[in-house]
Amino acid sequence: MNDARTNSVRNLEYLYTTVVAVALSLSIYNLIDTTRGSVPFRLELLPIFFALLVTLIPFYHGALRHLDITYIEEGGKHVRKGALLIDFSALFIESCLFVVLAAFVPRPIYFAWGLVVLLAFDTMWGVTAYLGFSREGKLKPERTWALINFVAVIIISIYLVVLGFVPSAEIAYVSDLRLSVGILGFSLARTVVDYLLCWNTYYPPTNH
Repeated sequence: MNDARTNSVRNLEYLYTTVVAVALSLSIYNLIDTTRGSVPFRLELLPIFFALLVTLIPFYHGALRHLDITYIEEGGKHVRKGALLIDFSALFIESCLFVVLAAFVPRPIYFAWGLVVLLAFDTMWGVTAYLGFSREGKLKPERTWALINFVAVIIISIYLVVLGFVPSAEIAYVSDLRLSVGILGFSLARTVVDYLLCWNTYYPPTNH
């Protein structure tokens, strides 16, 4: 791969990293409440904050690994013209969705449904990337990510609907333990499965 394209990919990754950093900073800001005396944190929001954190880490890690593998390590082979722009645009939208999720940390119900939207969008991206952006004949984690997130969308949506957690102005700020702990549990489980099934993508084996 030529240096010009490598630099282009790196510049896009820097932009992606910046937006993700904004999301993380905003979520921490929403967690802090200096009016609460000796413990200036909104402890009831900790499960939602950690749900965001355990989702953001593999998404960020996976997005950068995808870009590196597809356009740098594999030299951009077997990808359609303009794939990088389309690919990154989708990932950039995902990073912006993380900013939205961070803004919704004080509103657990909105956060939960925002998480569903993020996972659904990533499922669509995964299918698209699997079909058009990855080198043929090699491991394609995008397919696995799409499947994991598709299952997560179904499970989380059913959980929210069955328990009656639907977005509304009246209950937007409700911090129900079943909601916050449930979302944290689902998010953590999704991440564990993600890393277990795609370990070699996240941490490539050393070639001796």
